[in-house]
Amino acid sequence: MSNSNQGPRFVHLSDAHIGHRQYGVKKRRDDMFMSFNTSIYEAVEKSDVDFAVFGGDLFHNKDVNARALSDAEEGLSRFEDAGVPVAAVRGNHDANLYKEDLNWLEYLHSRGKLILLEADLGDEDASFEKHDFDDPGTSSGFVDLNGVRVFGVQYLGQRTSDNLAKVAEAIEQVNEREGEPEATVLIGHFGVEGHIPGMSGGISFNALEPVEEAVDYLALGHLHKKYSHGNWLFNPGSLEAHDTRQARWDLGYFIVDVEDGNIDSEFHKSKRRPFFEISFEVDAHDSPDELESAFAEQVEHSLSNLDKVQQKPHFQRSGENRDPVIDLRLEGLLQFSRSRLDTGELRDIVEEKTGALYVNLNDATESKETASIIQELDGGEDAVRDEQGQIDRGKLESAVFQRLAGQDSQYGEKEEDVAETLSVVKKSVVAGENPESVAETIKKRRRDLFSQGSDQE
Repeated sequence: MSNSNQGPRFVHLSDAHIGHRQYGVKKRRDDMFMSFNTSIYEAVEKSDVDFAVFGGDLFHNKDVNARALSDAEEGLSRFEDAGVPVAAVRGNHDANLYKEDLNWLEYLHSRGKLILLEADLGDEDASFEKHDFDDPGTSSGFVDLNGVRVFGVQYLGQRTSDNLAKVAEAIEQVNEREGEPEATVLIGHFGVEGHIPGMSGGISFNALEPVEEAVDYLALGHLHKKYSHGNWLFNPGSLEAHDTRQARWDLGYFIVDVEDGNIDSEFHKSKRRPFFEISFEVDAHDSPDELESAFAEQVEHSLSNLDKVQQKPHFQRSGENRDPVIDLRLEGLLQFSRSRLDTGELRDIVEEKTGALYVNLNDATESKETASIIQELDGGEDAVRDEQGQIDRGKLESAVFQRLAGQDSQYGEKEEDVAETLSVVKKSVVAGENPESVAETIKKRRRDLFSQGSDQE
């Protein structure tokens, strides 16, 4: 949409995670940039925004490589070429590896690619320094853009709640000193409670009350899910999905109009790669050949639903279907030995029939041998199942090792430590470490656990 109103218009986007090579697949790294770049293009060319606010996590890795930096600068240059300034805050993924180093957002700020906003947090009070376009330094506190005053508070983790009241007070002091703007925006990188089931640690609405009094628009990042509250708090989600759960959510950016102090926001879905889930129950199949045949048939039947997903506009590129990421979940009780289950062949079937970019396999099956072992464990099934009721293989392995250790009286009260040692040794062997190294690990662990015995040898 074009900017036909008389007030300022801005785009609120966040969590680009540039450089994230998901699953180790190069094209997923490219997807992160494409989603970021396309969102910028749409905001500039189709929505005619005056400025942009970015809620953090521009990069995915703290050790930003040259390709990720180049991608970020290319996207930001699209804003720069259109005369659209970008105000941003630092997210948890943007933190530098070493505190004494200039981080990459400070570098981009000093080069005029974006305006990095941070609160100066003292023991008692907070303050915000006005951005100087002629002498930007490495960060600023607030900036006036087209009549809108934009503040930023960097990622603070567990300290966020404790600082929000003094951040709000500092914002009000700036507005009293500088004069009231048409609207006040605060950018922050934190999550709010109640928006993602099972998530703990979000900021409470009680802690946000002072902020609500001080700002007209709270521009959030951090949680990769779109949500809003009360026409003043907005989180657009990430621009790309970073796991299968996120792939089911609306992800994108907000185009926001400000007129006479009123906020009017419109959500736009970002262009991204489609994810598609295939679940297969193994219980009814007595042999590997029978299982693979039934599996291929089910995948074939799922293709029409996959095509419907691929044809959604935000999943397409230049009107063409994009190869999906397939989340393959195997469930149920195997009727034959697990060693005969060829998951590689199942992956190949999916790739051949769907043209998948990547098949993410989640093997939640149980074998008859496993079921028998579970029933004999202390605590039974509850001891080794996760929150979704599936077998947690790490918990199962630990429980089995602890049970084996407990059968030998010489280990006494150290059975948990012995079980941990067995797990470490198993991982070392699977990783292909040389036998001498594994043997040395065993000796060291033995000395640490049974120092008295080793002293007598």
